[in-house]
Amino acid sequence: KPLRFSREEVTEADSALGGQGVILQGADASEAALKAQPLSTFRVIHLAAHGLGDEMEPDRAAIVLAAGSAAEDGLWQAREIRHTRLHADTVVLSACETGTGRLQGEEGIMNLARAFLTAGAKSVVASLWDVDDRSTATLMESFYANLAKGASVRDALRSSQLDFIQTYGDKANPYLWAGYEVIDRK
Repeated sequence: KPLRFSREEVTEADSALGGQGVILQGADASEAALKAQPLSTFRVIHLAAHGLGDEMEPDRAAIVLAAGSAAEDGLWQAREIRHTRLHADTVVLSACETGTGRLQGEEGIMNLARAFLTAGAKSVVASLWDVDDRSTATLMESFYANLAKGASVRDALRSSQLDFIQTYGDKANPYLWAGYEVIDRK
């Protein structure tokens, strides 16, 4: 089902970062169109979509997109992401369960965030549970405003979470703002 606030979320993120980004929305937000982009040249990649974690088969965890061609299934899976070459400073996975996965010995937790780090991203903002669309859009708007002011990824997320708590007070249930974490490449 469509994410009602994803359009607002990506538009606000692009605006905060100068308005020069590539935005794929609706039917244009396909796996084929995304893979056709020069992703290795992007400094920030923001994906506002549905996410599917898979603890049993971590390689099948995926970002859900439209297919866009007969060659694609619309599931940009961890196994595919790992083979993408990225140089992004930040990848934001504004989707459910992108930071969850299976602990695999000394390798750590195998999940979508790890796939992006393996592909070359320096840091990934990922979710630990099913996140709310409206509150995520609010959180990300603040996150990008903080990032645009020069905050580090970690500080930008922390500040946006504190802003959320301050703005919504008693209604700021941790489920709505605490689900995101920053994972850095070591």
